[in-house]
Amino acid sequence: MLTTFIHTGDFHLGRPFTFQQQGNYYGKNKRKELWKAFDEMIATVKATEAPLLLIAGDLFDSVDVLTMDIKRVAEGLASLDQTWVVIITGNHDYHGTSSPYKKVEWSGNVHIFKEDVFRSVYIKELNTEIYGMSWVKNEYRAFPERSFNSIKLNDTRYNILMVHGEVTNQSLYLPIDLKLLEKKGFNYIALGHIHKPGLTPGGVAYCGSPVPLNFGESGERGFIISEVKTDYENQAYLTASGFHPIASRQYQTIEIAITPEDSYPDILAKAIGCDSQANRQQHYYRIRFSGYVNPEIQMDWINDDLEEAF
Repeated sequence: MLTTFIHTGDFHLGRPFTFQQQGNYYGKNKRKELWKAFDEMIATVKATEAPLLLIAGDLFDSVDVLTMDIKRVAEGLASLDQTWVVIITGNHDYHGTSSPYKKVEWSGNVHIFKEDVFRSVYIKELNTEIYGMSWVKNEYRAFPERSFNSIKLNDTRYNILMVHGEVTNQSLYLPIDLKLLEKKGFNYIALGHIHKPGLTPGGVAYCGSPVPLNFGESGERGFIISEVKTDYENQAYLTASGFHPIASRQYQTIEIAITPEDSYPDILAKAIGCDSQANRQQHYYRIRFSGYVNPEIQMDWINDDLEEAF
């Protein structure tokens, strides 16, 4: 019987991060953070002895990811020999002719959905049926409603739906009608694509990206751990889900007001005073100056002069 499962996705492993300063130094560190998050996820699955891991798309950043990276993932998932791993693909790692999922052998505990219609896999040991569809191209303007409507749930099983898309009316990235999904009666709906994590009382969740990927992504990141209990009296399943944060570097956007009375050292001091030294050496910062600057001051060198402080 299913007791615990972990819902994650949007790792974007293999992403070639680039930064304006310091050549590729920060990009290399950011890639290390993604792998650290992947390793932490694997360790958490083992520590919690979770029998099921759901990966809701965009495990890889593109179909051109390095084969060594794909093998690294496959080896990590194979090490979860007491856990079933179920994967859907997303708009970045879609299952087309150059699919990363075709380039290596996957262990027997890993099931990958490979079609853009809804299929299911039933795990008898867990009495759990998982329905999912994968992307086979990088754009979907419509939800496969006909395929979805053909789903017939077995209420004696714990039923999970996996979809990678956007809850919206119109989108190039698989628009989702949330009410349509909820009416079907799934016990849990595992969504991917939106990088901000979110849970609803009705058992619908975006896992979010395990680490922030750019300045548009703020707040805690991690994955979702759910516990399942059986209510035998009412013949129902009860799911309690919680967010498991992963410690990682954050992206911070800071607004700083300056006036014509501020000297150049004053402006530098305001920027340096935006956060503690420990945080400034840890996180990524985008500083926006607003107001008016003394015309005698040249701001061209400010990036260089602040470099050691961040």
